[in-house]
Amino acid sequence: MQGCKVFSRCDFLLGKDDDAVIIVVPAHLPDAETYTVSISDRDIKFRAGYDFIAELPYKGGEVYKRIANNVQIGLVEYPPGGDFPACITKVAYVEVRKAG
Repeated sequence: MQGCKVFSRCDFLLGKDDDAVIIVVPAHLPDAETYTVSISDRDIKFRAGYDFIAELPYKGGEVYKRIANNVQIGLVEYPPGGDFPACITKVAYVEVRKAG
């Protein structure tokens, strides 16, 4: 994985709708024109532009299905010690990968 690891965990907010999901990251993301969340049923990778910024294992299941059913996903930057934002702070494109 190229780039630096900006965070080592994340949380998922699941809405009442079947496909509603937001990812909460415990950091401020690097500035970029685009963000990408690349998922398989085993891990999730984050890119800011072309730079990988994090790769995390997770248990796919319901979260995987919800993310995979969207072309974009909301990200909330919530660094430690900060106030939880009142809105989505970034939007990322979704890329679905086969686990290998």
